[in-house]
Amino acid sequence: MAIQVKNSSAWVTPSQIHAKSAGVWYECGQVWIRQGGTWYQMLKDLEITANTIDYNLFTALGSPTTPITARIEIASGVTISSSSSSAKAFTISGFATGSIIYLINNGAIAGAGGAGGARVAGTGPAATFGIDGGTALYTRNTLKLTNNGSIAAGGGGGGGGGRTNRVGAAYDAYTGVGGGGAGNIVGAGGAGIGICSDGNDGNSTLGGGAKGHCSAFGSSEDQTGSFGGAGGALGVAGNRGTPSPDFDGTNFGGAAGNAIDGISYTTKLTAGSILGLEVN
Repeated sequence: MAIQVKNSSAWVTPSQIHAKSAGVWYECGQVWIRQGGTWYQMLKDLEITANTIDYNLFTALGSPTTPITARIEIASGVTISSSSSSAKAFTISGFATGSIIYLINNGAIAGAGGAGGARVAGTGPAATFGIDGGTALYTRNTLKLTNNGSIAAGGGGGGGGGRTNRVGAAYDAYTGVGGGGAGNIVGAGGAGIGICSDGNDGNSTLGGGAKGHCSAFGSSEDQTGSFGGAGGALGVAGNRGTPSPDFDGTNFGGAAGNAIDGISYTTKLTAGSILGLEVN
């Protein structure tokens, strides 16, 4: 099991250990214990001082095979983000049973934004939905969280504009387009077609704006009333396109991402700013 010390007759798991040398106390960055002729790492202290993407703590600590207590500090001004809305920004998983992770976040952990729904032709296919926002913090090990900064899920992408009818040649009558969701890695606006432009990308805090229906010059066929949905801000779902419901019933906005996936494993010592869902 993880390292423990006795305090007032009770055994407790420390987040830090100090050792006295020549009359001076020093914080230990690592603690190893020898048992049966083998050395086992019991405590690890690690500071993250640079921005990074798709951070996996288990890999960063060398994939330990025995229980460990780790104290991880994200420095102020540092952002841990994900490369896409399907990836997790910060993953804590794979540690042996009995491990305890102390995470002190003085920076930001941010999921990626979901992409907006694309334009489609009036003759089909069905309207496109926005993509879900990404997960910020994922854990399947015991986590003691001190959040002095922010943990924010990615915003969902806005739904594409709904088809209002089946009229219109595929080359000149197109639905509206959704905006991208917010994230440190932003959600892209939905894709346009031909002369009909893309939706707006999200930014680091807010979702991107949507755009309305589009027809080629001189066309008498259109999708009047078809507008995409705006992308969601951090931790917020994307908006559904209009009309709502549309002809196909498929122009939904993407869901907000998870700020913390693994809340049942997590004890919040300091909650701080958390934007998005807390699940599992």
